[in-house]
Formats: sequence, structure tokens, C-alpha cells
Amino acid sequence: MTKQRIKQCTICKVDFSTMYRVQYKNPKEWVFVCKECLKDVKKDNPNYTYGGTWKK
Repeated sequence: MTKQRIKQCTICKVDFSTMYRVQYKNPKEWVFVCKECLKDVKKDNPNYTYGGTWKK
């Protein structure tokens, strides 16, 4: 049996098995967000940077 890998979304605090590594505010720091929160932070955001997808 393999352990399912999950991370908690930095914004909504819900656990997900697929996360997106992004920078979206100043000071710029890398955080993991879920797909729904990603839509919110990347829209019209000049500070948004995509850093990759984390999967289980």
C-alpha cells in the first residue's frame, strides 16, 4: 500500500494531491495553491509567476 501524498493549499487550507507552485504577491515567495485558488491569484496579477505542478 502506498501512502497518498497531499499538500495543504496556502490560501484555502484544504488538502489536495495536485498543487501549483506560484508566486503571487510581494515580497515574492513560493507557495503551493490548489486549482481554484490558482484561478483567483493569477487573474490580472502582475506579480504572478508559475513554478511548476506538484503531483502525488
